[in-house]
Amino acid sequence: MPLLWQTRLRSFAASAMAAARAGVEQRRSADPPIGRREGPIVLPNNKVLQSILKEYALRSVIDDDGDLAVRWENFSIYFFHYGRDDEVLQARLYLNRRFEVELRPTLALVLDDWNRSKLFPKAYTVLPDDGLVGICAEQAFDFEGGISRQQLKFTVGMWLQNLQQFADWTEEHV
Repeated sequence: MPLLWQTRLRSFAASAMAAARAGVEQRRSADPPIGRREGPIVLPNNKVLQSILKEYALRSVIDDDGDLAVRWENFSIYFFHYGRDDEVLQARLYLNRRFEVELRPTLALVLDDWNRSKLFPKAYTVLPDDGLVGICAEQAFDFEGGISRQQLKFTVGMWLQNLQQFADWTEEHV
């Protein structure tokens, strides 16, 4: 014979499950089907991104390679498109500061601390053609199927904020 607390627990679980099922059914009738979004759908192309950046009062440029960039005093953020339909968007920060190659292992350890303690953005070192070590941070997402413009604006705004916080962090730690 089950103990009284086990009986109560089973009764509570059954009640909770019934309430959850009722809530799901109610939401199904009120929400648009999965995969459908409110408002027009966009892909994150340069034209849409330039418009969003302008709304954030940021001046953007298209470089010689056709990449969209926003420049600050200590860093630049580039927007890259990947995928068959350019549905993957990446925002990548490049610090203007460069370091001697001998410092790369030390820099990697410092960036490991960032990556361990922060969820976003991902940070790493790069070795460009000039022979000096650079520091990058990036955020990316696959927008296959599109996204509402409002949600894209929010996402880009969060990425810019996160990348700027990383740049501030590097000023203190590197």
